[in-house]
Amino acid sequence: CLHARKKPAPKRLMAEWQKGDAAWCYINDDVTYEAGKIVELGEDDRSVTLKLASGKTLTTERANVLRANKDKQDGVEDNTFLRELNEATILHNVGVRYAKSEGGIYSTTGHILIAVNPFRQLKIYEEAQIKRYLGKPIGSEPPHIYAIADRMYRLLLSSGDSQAIIVSGPSGAGKTETCKLVLKHLAYVTKHLSEAGMSKSSMELGALLVMTNPLLEAFGNAETNLNRNSSRFGKFTQIHVSKKGAILGASIQTYLLEATRVVVHAERNCNYHIFYQIVAGLSSSEKASCQLESDANKYAYLRNATGKATARPGGRVGGGGDAAEFKDSLSVLQKIGVSEKLIASLWETLSGLLALGNITYGETVNGDACIQNTKALGTACKLLQCHDALLQQGLTSRTLKLKGGEMQVPLKQEEAESARDALAKAVYGKLFSWIVTQINTALIDKDTKLDDTGFLGILDIYGFENFERNSLEQLLINFTNEQLHQHFAIALFKTEQEIYKSEGIVWPGVEWEDNTACLEAISGKGGSIFNLLTEHSRLPKSSDASMTEGLLNEHRKSKHISPPKMGSKGGRGTGAGTKLTGKEAFVIAHFAGSVMYQTAGWLKKNTDSLHEDLSLCMSSSSAPILKDLFSVGSINAFTGGSKGGGKRAGFVADKYQKQLDDLMRTLRATSSHFVRCIK
Repeated sequence: CLHARKKPAPKRLMAEWQKGDAAWCYINDDVTYEAGKIVELGEDDRSVTLKLASGKTLTTERANVLRANKDKQDGVEDNTFLRELNEATILHNVGVRYAKSEGGIYSTTGHILIAVNPFRQLKIYEEAQIKRYLGKPIGSEPPHIYAIADRMYRLLLSSGDSQAIIVSGPSGAGKTETCKLVLKHLAYVTKHLSEAGMSKSSMELGALLVMTNPLLEAFGNAETNLNRNSSRFGKFTQIHVSKKGAILGASIQTYLLEATRVVVHAERNCNYHIFYQIVAGLSSSEKASCQLESDANKYAYLRNATGKATARPGGRVGGGGDAAEFKDSLSVLQKIGVSEKLIASLWETLSGLLALGNITYGETVNGDACIQNTKALGTACKLLQCHDALLQQGLTSRTLKLKGGEMQVPLKQEEAESARDALAKAVYGKLFSWIVTQINTALIDKDTKLDDTGFLGILDIYGFENFERNSLEQLLINFTNEQLHQHFAIALFKTEQEIYKSEGIVWPGVEWEDNTACLEAISGKGGSIFNLLTEHSRLPKSSDASMTEGLLNEHRKSKHISPPKMGSKGGRGTGAGTKLTGKEAFVIAHFAGSVMYQTAGWLKKNTDSLHEDLSLCMSSSSAPILKDLFSVGSINAFTGGSKGGGKRAGFVADKYQKQLDDLMRTLRATSSHFVRCIK
């Protein structure tokens, strides 16, 4: 469906309307707009009565009514050609085009491409279609992602300025598939070009870029109730291009992998694809070596909130299933040069994480945690290739350093379960970063000089989120969208109008909502959310409740941060559970709507700390991958932290903010192109 904004349309003056005028009437967030005709104008200049297409007669506020176009205008390629250009007419035009033909999934608003997810395979992406758009200006052919990709590539060659395409939209709208099509176009247009001294041709690098997607998706994508192949991380791909137009190499930067999914996921959700792929795809002998069961239900980390593993009849994209997709992942690992020894170690480590999740706890007579099923512990130790006693100690106690010595402090059962899950998340996060590093190593030669070259950037990042329960992860995701929204507004409105003004062009001006104040409230100086979160994360006796109270007190006069309304129960006000207070949640008025964030567990999530006993246990592992990932000096290289560490280097929100600041600086230095995916 095509979702409209959650607030009414702007008011119209009575003089603009006449009886019999065609109009769109805003109904609600689910139906959005319905067509109708005006039958009565209220004398109070505030109401209007319409006869709707459904046959109903409705009296509503004038603010809920927008003008409609004549039928002959329906289905235009560029929305700016609509006589009446408003939210309702754009949604209607996009819907009409979608129903007409395969190519109708695309429309434009100026140079902004709108792409509707068709949820099926189409014939408009064949090689002949790429040829159709080569060298053609925007508007000379029907709207298509190939047209945007070709324009971006040609502008880089003609101007030398780096280009970036920003693909946005909600989960399941087709962002990742759109990015794949941009890569497919680039691989085609560069296939006959080459640069001297390169170990791989432009054709090989282009093909490799496209080919690595299944591996990234296996480790970074998961099934959700909205999307069978949802990206649970952000990705910015930079393709370096020579002045001749040949691909010199590429690199991938990833953002905010959803680590919690490794250990817990909701009903109708799954863990990352790779776990199900090894369960279905490893041979009998490989499974025996990994002590791996063939039934996903045998593993706690693969069971969802119902206690059962989510059925996966068609794998991540409804094709040949997990077994077939495992072969794709394995093929990519082999083609990017990962040795058979490391591949075997990778499968063992992943299997070890599944065994780790099956470790259960009980309590001693003193109320301390103790491991109940030593079989799962033994399996995990064997696969992670670490010492049994060290792992058991790390999972049931922690070392407390004192002046002149140290002592072992037993963990309570809940603390021990958290330690087990923290280890699983830490190992998987490092494995994901290791996979990205292997891909990047294959995509660019270390001796390639890039100083005098431009790049094409492709940003595929999560859309705005508002669930029944929103936590720190949703805040970081929505903060990203706030940043991108500002970049979009500045690139399209502010910068363009400044050019008009400098050239003396008479222009009535376009008003746009500046979200700087919201960004400052989240990440600015002083009492911003991130600063207060860091401050309370440092304090040994602080709590989520005191952090939330302090935040609301700091922003008691803010337009963007407020306490939950009386009776609020969740992110959308319909969730179950007890009513939330100012100690448990706060609300941010984002550009895309207000979101309530529940703060339980935030301080723990923000520290993201794996206690030292478990880190040392992993660093002593003899597994080829693990011993490198947890060795001294390697942690920062695989997590994005700074060597030596600053005062705030260890906090999740601070590290992510720094990563995002770097990304935004890169985007601002490029010419940006925008694609909005909808469903």
